Amino acid sequence: MSINAFLNGVAPYNAVSEKWSKVLLKNLSLVGVYKHIAVDHSSELSDNSDAIHLRMVNDSSVSVANYYTRSSTSVTVTAAGAMSGTAGTEGTITYGTAAVDDYVLQLTETPATAVKFEDYALKTADVSFQAKIIERGLYALSKFVDTFVMNTIIAAAGTTLTAFNATTAAAGDMYDILLQAAAVLKKAGAVPVSNVSDLAGDQGIKETGYVVVNPDVMRFILKEPAFVKVDMTDKNALWKDGVVRGTIAGLVVLESSNMPTTTNVCTIFAGIKSASHFAIKKISDRMIPAQNQFQMLWSVLTSCGCVVSHPSAIVKCAITVA
Repeated sequence: MSINAFLNGVAPYNAVSEKWSKVLLKNLSLVGVYKHIAVDHSSELSDNSDAIHLRMVNDSSVSVANYYTRSSTSVTVTAAGAMSGTAGTEGTITYGTAAVDDYVLQLTETPATAVKFEDYALKTADVSFQAKIIERGLYALSKFVDTFVMNTIIAAAGTTLTAFNATTAAAGDMYDILLQAAAVLKKAGAVPVSNVSDLAGDQGIKETGYVVVNPDVMRFILKEPAFVKVDMTDKNALWKDGVVRGTIAGLVVLESSNMPTTTNVCTIFAGIKSASHFAIKKISDRMIPAQNQFQMLWSVLTSCGCVVSHPSAIVKCAITVA
């Protein structure tokens, strides 16, 4: 501990060594998947708003009907050019009225994180250490938002597949579950991915079917011959952080360590990005010095919300992993 902390009676367990551990400064490799599985509407929030109205046309309200053309088969023409018979009927078309669904993206969760820096004199001098501590705080917030968005999407899933026990499954059974999920998404308009290079374009995974799994489920997917692993050394921004693991059954496989697991059961889910929406709003972010205690206090408060506009494009399945 530093001499300033010692002279001012700061407890040794509250004081950080002046030589920082490499483990403490190690960059975190785990990242959230929420930005890849839902549309970000954060920029649409005003300073004093806490909700966004997403108005979308209800697909089932737009119908197509037969158009009946003129019919005059009974009309005859004489040699003199005169016509006789039954007059034809004008074609008719049925007009439908499109219904509009209003989904409210409400900021309902208010996650917060705070860090207390001991030994004020030292921490104000070590800017890199301050930045690293703040990075850890923001990472904790990111995990909270990631879990919140995933839980919201899972709860709104329009299709639930039969529960599956991966520990007793035969070869190909996991692949069959993913094929079932892919079939649901295709009916909802998902574009199957045929090659990982398809993800490098502007479209990314916006309309491509995705599936989110945790590491326990990922180990079973890795055993499937149909799984195509991406090159993790690739510089493409989408998977360089380790979010995208590969493709299978036309789906992009995303791995998250933030998925909740209950009694060795993980509920995986699949969908398309445009079916879910989220927004994050930073309420406060400040660094407060407390010089008399040789401390610096940093806190951040955010509010977030998530809504699913197309449950038919979300499918889930409970997987027993142990």
